[in-house]
Amino acid sequence: MEIKNGANSYLITSAAFIDKDRFVWYSTNRDGEFYRFDGNHKLRYSYFKDKAPHANSYYISHLSWAQDHIGNIWAAEPEYAYIISPDSMRVRRINYPTEKPGAETAIGIDGSQNVWVSNGSNYLIKIGPNGKTTKISHPILAQTKLTIAIIKVTTDQKILARAGDDLFVIDNNGFHFFANLKKLDKLLSPVFGIIENGEIFKKNSTGYYKHNTIPYRYTYIKSLNLHFFDYPGLDYSNYQRNYGNNNFLAIGSKLLTANGKNIYVNKIDTQKNEIVSTDTIRFKIPIAINAHKDYNNMVWISGYDELYKLMVTPSIFTRMLQLKDKKLSTRGITADARDNLYVGTYDGLYIVGPDKKVRKDLFLTDKPNDFYDCLLQEKDSPVLWAFFSGNKLRRIDLITHKSSVFDLRQYMDLNCLKEKSQNELWLGTNKGLFVFNKKNGGLKAYSNVNDPLAKLPVFDVLQSKLGTIPIATNIGLFFKKNNGSTTRYKTTNQPLNHASILTIHEDTDGNLWMGTFNNGVIFLNVGTGQIKTYNTINGLSNNIVCGILESKKALWFSTYYGLSRFDKQKAAFTLFYKEDGLPDNEFNLRSVYRKNDNSFYFGGLNGLVEFDPEKINHRPAHPHHIFLFSASYFSKEKNSNITKYLDIGKNVIELPYNKNYFSAKFSINELFYNEKSTFSYKIDGLTNGWIDVGTLGEIELFGLPYGSHVLQVKAKDAKGIETANEIRITIDVDQVFFQTFLFKAFVFLITIGMITSFFIWKSRKQKKIFERETEIIKLRTSALKAQMNPHFLFNILNNMQSVLILKGEREVNRYFAAFSKLLRLTLDMSKQDLVSLNDELDYIKSYLLLNNLQLNNELDYSVVVESSIGEFISYFFTGNAITTICRKCNYPWARYKKREKTEYQV
Repeated sequence: MEIKNGANSYLITSAAFIDKDRFVWYSTNRDGEFYRFDGNHKLRYSYFKDKAPHANSYYISHLSWAQDHIGNIWAAEPEYAYIISPDSMRVRRINYPTEKPGAETAIGIDGSQNVWVSNGSNYLIKIGPNGKTTKISHPILAQTKLTIAIIKVTTDQKILARAGDDLFVIDNNGFHFFANLKKLDKLLSPVFGIIENGEIFKKNSTGYYKHNTIPYRYTYIKSLNLHFFDYPGLDYSNYQRNYGNNNFLAIGSKLLTANGKNIYVNKIDTQKNEIVSTDTIRFKIPIAINAHKDYNNMVWISGYDELYKLMVTPSIFTRMLQLKDKKLSTRGITADARDNLYVGTYDGLYIVGPDKKVRKDLFLTDKPNDFYDCLLQEKDSPVLWAFFSGNKLRRIDLITHKSSVFDLRQYMDLNCLKEKSQNELWLGTNKGLFVFNKKNGGLKAYSNVNDPLAKLPVFDVLQSKLGTIPIATNIGLFFKKNNGSTTRYKTTNQPLNHASILTIHEDTDGNLWMGTFNNGVIFLNVGTGQIKTYNTINGLSNNIVCGILESKKALWFSTYYGLSRFDKQKAAFTLFYKEDGLPDNEFNLRSVYRKNDNSFYFGGLNGLVEFDPEKINHRPAHPHHIFLFSASYFSKEKNSNITKYLDIGKNVIELPYNKNYFSAKFSINELFYNEKSTFSYKIDGLTNGWIDVGTLGEIELFGLPYGSHVLQVKAKDAKGIETANEIRITIDVDQVFFQTFLFKAFVFLITIGMITSFFIWKSRKQKKIFERETEIIKLRTSALKAQMNPHFLFNILNNMQSVLILKGEREVNRYFAAFSKLLRLTLDMSKQDLVSLNDELDYIKSYLLLNNLQLNNELDYSVVVESSIGEFISYFFTGNAITTICRKCNYPWARYKKREKTEYQV
């Protein structure tokens, strides 16, 4: 990881520090500035609010690290210590005195959570849990005036400090003198290393060990449970500073030492008390190394401007056939009685002797580079059988080195080779199951033409303890029974019915374990018919299983990606990959062999691996954890968008309805293969299961609906193993204002009020309409009454009687016609608001006619319409408007008899 880039010119000024979560911290030459790195993200911590001054340090550290029980990171310098609170992003500083500014510092925390600092003085600085700083010295230090330095913090939280040849200890009894080193072991050199008991040397032992054949002294200190040892290349000038950098790292059977620009890799043989140099990693600049105490196979290397990470593979696996110029893909493995291991490859037949030396079989001089597959060593004779190039079966006498070749049928490929009897071999081929006669080389099909097994590809065959013969094919499992019949095993378990079975293993209880192509491992209890399927969902490394071996406590499955250990008792998988020491992740079919209880072999694309299954410890199924790096959202309290790091600080995040977005970044504490780790999340009720978000661990949520939502986040490491934990974040989104109860209640009341007001208004309007219509009816009735004046009617009727008596029938009919027309017009007009001028004139003429008849035709009248009016039928007036005027003019006719001619003009 590059530190110095175009954005800054900072330099690393300390060894990397790995905290309890396995994340990395480092400091730069900008004073009071620190960084936390989780594999994907860097987080900056600074003591200074504004610009920090550059320190005068220039690698390598005068700073030392520690972490207390509450998670605070301590970074100690000669004159002060910084206390970093990762979650709150707060950085504090405690000052203390020093006699040598710029000296190297060392720090340790005792069992009482007191922090102790050595800073080049003849006293130690003690910082209590309350932050109180005290200078702690000793009479010996006051007398000798020697500088005291912390050199070791043990696993049980004892702190060792050294002043010259005097050793001091800080434990539950406080700070006290322990021993003089010359009296402790006068043979030990003044510059020595310290290691936990049993990590390099035999436990509880004192003596000499050999480093590259040269003897060196080591001493066991019982009361401290530590080994002190001489080591070549140490010098006192950088002895103290390298304490903080852990220049000795014992990782399994390897010892790493950092000195200047080099890392020396050594192999440890604890039983022989030997250390042998095997490699040197060289750098162009001085470096320092460090590792987590519990996960020390990952080493962090710090230089001026870069951090490097180094994975130390464990030594539980022995890789074999590792050639420098090429990779050997193994196709078969077997061994003879003399402990020679035979390995068939695409490049010929290889032999690995008891001394682990590899050679090609020189007695196969005809075609030494031929393809060899399906190796079989006969049980009671030194004969090796192998399928090799050209569809041939080869018999090799391992004593006389004589061989003979048998031609198989054309286009026949061999999938498995098993011993059937003393004189016969099983041959599982792409054309079915065959039996080969060792003596005469005869080959015959095991099944007749009508047999369901005929011509099916056979990948494996097994002679079980029950006497039946399970046969693995590309369409499932077949059984050859004692009576000679062949049956296909059918069950309600669909994977078994259609599985392409590559290999079969019968365990110690007589159960069958079948490795399949893409269906994982299928378990079958032949007696009860119980079937179980184990695949990647259950923890298997890959669903293509090509080899099975059984140890006392476990079953081992080689796959197309990784080696899987299945614990019989716990029914749980442990996975192993290339980073665990395997030569390759992909294994091959038929490349599996069990020499004895302590020697298992699996072959693949790059040679083979040997291991003792009883020496491999069961590792936790979930070695990694997922962590929150940052969360960004709108804060209702601050009324702005905020970003919080490492810890949200609350159980529930509340979002307003119009700011309903949330984003977060996550990390996994698998920092070596972090680019292969994957993250996924789900929200019950919103997502359809888990959603993969890739390797960066960034989640963005927009438009979250109203309600309470629980965001669940998990991760998988490079091996596909899920993290031991899940992160759960509760997000409450406010209801949109028009969906709230108060708003709905308000709207309901307003609606009720409006509806009530509408009905009241409607009622009043209807009442007014009713009153107006009633008034209109009354007016019409009054108008009708006015038009049909009773006095006028009585006169008309009386006149009709007089006319009937005096004038005859003709005049009566005329009178009746005029009266009926007047009466009809009166009724019609009473129904209309407006009448035409034409109807009004007809009414006038009828009215005047009746009056004229009443006056014995003495009324001379005429109705004249001016020519400017035009078509007067289209003019409308209020009913009886003109008639009323005429009627008023007509009253004198009824009241007076005519004495002289009078003219009225209307």
